[in-house]
Amino acid sequence: MLSKSMRNVLVVVLMVGFAAMALGCSGIAEAGGGLVPVQTAQTGEEIPYTINVTGLGNASAQPDVVYFNLGVESVETDANKAIEENTTRMNAVLEALTALEIKAEDVQTTNYNMWVEDVYDRDGQYTGEVRYHVINQVNVKLDDISLTGKVLEEALKAGVNNVGGIEFSVDDATALEQEARQNALTDARAKAEELASGLGVRVGKVHLVTEFTNNATPISVRAAYDGAGGGGGEVPIASGSYDVTVQVQVAFDIIQ
Repeated sequence: MLSKSMRNVLVVVLMVGFAAMALGCSGIAEAGGGLVPVQTAQTGEEIPYTINVTGLGNASAQPDVVYFNLGVESVETDANKAIEENTTRMNAVLEALTALEIKAEDVQTTNYNMWVEDVYDRDGQYTGEVRYHVINQVNVKLDDISLTGKVLEEALKAGVNNVGGIEFSVDDATALEQEARQNALTDARAKAEELASGLGVRVGKVHLVTEFTNNATPISVRAAYDGAGGGGGEVPIASGSYDVTVQVQVAFDIIQ
């Protein structure tokens, strides 16, 4: 059996051991009236003290390209007539786009679909008749956004009866992303300096940085038109601006 003095020594040793383990887990110690990095119990590496901030940066430019979807939908009680009518109208649309000097590689078919609709009367009773719907849609890229309204006008005249997904963008957003990124980093450092000043410490080197980028198109419009256009004049379109937002999360080392 342990003597009373031996038991007291054992208790002291255990308390010191638990204290050391606590410091190894928390990474916090006090010395000379201030906080200093301590060593981890596992690797012996120092755990740095950091200030973690989020920086936001924006950059804007005028769009220089526009994307939109043009569709032709035909409805007939005869399947062959629906197909023929749709083909005729879409060929006219493609010819109109060619006449406007839109390059073939900038026009791409994205959907061709045929479906059958059962016809019901006002009482909800099936009439035994069916309607055939044929849908043909193409995506168009336009490098000269000043022609957007004119292109839509001519497409509607040629037979388009569905326009959707109009998006103004920037063909190469690299420079905008770089500008937004620098603005985000500047914002992050300014916030870190402000926090450090309030805490009575100084900002050290960057310990960790993570970036998040968001490219936002300024306008996305869906519109439907019944029947072919004509006589309405050039379609009014506003391009707005193209904005790029970059968010960075930065951890700066603290210098005491």
